[in-house]
Amino acid sequence: MKKGLVIGVIILTACGFIFGNMGVAAITTGGTLELKIVRSNEKPAGAEVASSLLKYGDVRMHYDVKVTSGPWEALFAPRIRLDGEPQFVEDDGSYLKVTLNLASFMLKPRLDYEVFDVYAYGPDGAIDGGANIPKKPGIKINLPIKSLNMSLDLAINNLAVYKNTEMELTGIGDQETKWNYGAGLAFAVKPITVAVQLDRTEVKDATWYGSSYGVKLTSDLAPLTLTAEFANWSPEATHLKTGSGLYGEIAYTLCEGLGRLALEYKKSDKEFNGGGYGPSPEDYYKITGKYSFLLAEAVDLSLACSRIDKGYGDGRFTEFEAKVTVSF
Repeated sequence: MKKGLVIGVIILTACGFIFGNMGVAAITTGGTLELKIVRSNEKPAGAEVASSLLKYGDVRMHYDVKVTSGPWEALFAPRIRLDGEPQFVEDDGSYLKVTLNLASFMLKPRLDYEVFDVYAYGPDGAIDGGANIPKKPGIKINLPIKSLNMSLDLAINNLAVYKNTEMELTGIGDQETKWNYGAGLAFAVKPITVAVQLDRTEVKDATWYGSSYGVKLTSDLAPLTLTAEFANWSPEATHLKTGSGLYGEIAYTLCEGLGRLALEYKKSDKEFNGGGYGPSPEDYYKITGKYSFLLAEAVDLSLACSRIDKGYGDGRFTEFEAKVTVSF
């Protein structure tokens, strides 16, 4: 909690320094409160597991404060998680941004650059996401090329590692700086949008030590939307092999007020699913059917049913999820 508050104080102090001299043009606030109920017939190691109706972590609150003045913009975005440590606060996308004629520059206290939606689970859920650079303070640059309907992103951050191991957490003696990079290019020709992305991590004990790249294709055929993604990870460690994964979604927006239907597919091979922890015993697999609609003004309800194999020898199981999101 202290770390989250420190991040908030730093950002608010920066906002006060910059906007105090420029004059505040606008302050906007908003947030969401999520309530989630999950049920499954998963049997880890063959054992039946019982869970309460609501668990820590199933109720989360996001609250954003955005300050804008001319080309400057600052966002303070804490997230409160009721998991193992009640009222645990962490940063959820805070930044300081300036938009110039040719490009925008964004400073973030926790900058990452995940390669789209291709998913890896990791041992006991240690990864729970896609190929990425470590979340560290860094800068992101966006360069729009409007004449070609293109946009270029560059992301960079760094961290200290021990010289004798080139690792962040293990080693002794002197340290040095290691850099992590990300770059992405997106271009659109209606109704299709194509995006490519590349990550590079030079820290040996990082989950995605090595290089990653991905390709994303989106087709907006309203009311139908199609999404297809591919990601590949080439580890730098010699004892690991290259891995890859797929993501796909078909979504259909029903008539006004009737909501949205979606079918989502995720699959990753053993090497990608385990990342830097080493290959999982089996491939990761998940297929989900989802229905979401507006329950009331500013209240959304989503219902999902998934068939999942986490890739760690426990077999496939079925999971049901109901989530209510209140916006304010």
